Amino acid sequence: MTRKKNRIKFMRNSALILLLLIGIFTLSYKSYNYFYGSKVEANKAISTNKTPEAKDDKNQSTKKDDKDSKAKDQDKNKDNSKDDNKHNVSNDGKKYTYDAQKVKDILDGKGEKDGKKIAFLTFDDGPSTTVTPKILNTLKNYDVKATFCLMGHNVDADERSKELVREIFESGHAIGNHTYTHSMKKLYPGNKLDVNRYMDEVEQDNNAIRNILGKDFNTRVIRMPGGYMSRQYYHDPNLEEFNARLKEKDMYSIDWNAYDFDAEGKRKNAAQLLEHVKESVGSQEKVVILMHDTYGKEETAKALPQIIEYLKGQGYEFRTIS
Repeated sequence: MTRKKNRIKFMRNSALILLLLIGIFTLSYKSYNYFYGSKVEANKAISTNKTPEAKDDKNQSTKKDDKDSKAKDQDKNKDNSKDDNKHNVSNDGKKYTYDAQKVKDILDGKGEKDGKKIAFLTFDDGPSTTVTPKILNTLKNYDVKATFCLMGHNVDADERSKELVREIFESGHAIGNHTYTHSMKKLYPGNKLDVNRYMDEVEQDNNAIRNILGKDFNTRVIRMPGGYMSRQYYHDPNLEEFNARLKEKDMYSIDWNAYDFDAEGKRKNAAQLLEHVKESVGSQEKVVILMHDTYGKEETAKALPQIIEYLKGQGYEFRTIS
């Protein structure tokens, strides 16, 4: 009896121990599964979060590149816009142009010598209905382009003068600004540059030309009556202010380093004008030649074919100033 009770007790204890072991195993497995599973899910979450972040970095980088590219395009467009705003020549005339700033540097002795001989024919004080047509006809016959520094008063003189302005432009020549009145007394009272008056006349002259060629006309080329050099000669105290105004408007005062002397001293015939051109051109690599196409300058028109032939014979090509 006692043995039977002991056996039952042993079996019950063994069952309890077995159940206890099963419970411990089950709890251990669930704990392991819970811990490992949480870790895996956490790693998945981190991995998932990293992917968009990398994409965001890539997107941000792409956006930055796009922004930089747009900025470069805008800068390029500004440069192109600046070029497009140089409307002192027609589209056909642009291939003959030379930058006004470079011409200014040449006249100031700062230009680089590149071995190319270039002549810039410039005509002041026009248009005139008597001389300008002859000048244009000669230039057409020789297929040469020039720069005409127009005076607003003559531009507005009559319909024929306005037609000549249009012909100058459409023929591929460049146009410079020579003020509206060309009045030394008004522009240089007391032999001092009146900057405000001068710039007002520049705008007045431009507007007279715009009324003919359209609102897009603009020129960076300024030819001062008497020349910028005359203001330097007289030590004009207002030149500094004038220079600042020109810089603000991206304009350049263009003088000359060769001259036919058709407005100096007593009247000269065509042969004499040609000799003055030869002497003043000399051996210079690049020359800006001053001539006039206003009323009374018929000898200049007569000398022009010989002047062009001489320059061509010396190896010069012809360009305009823009």
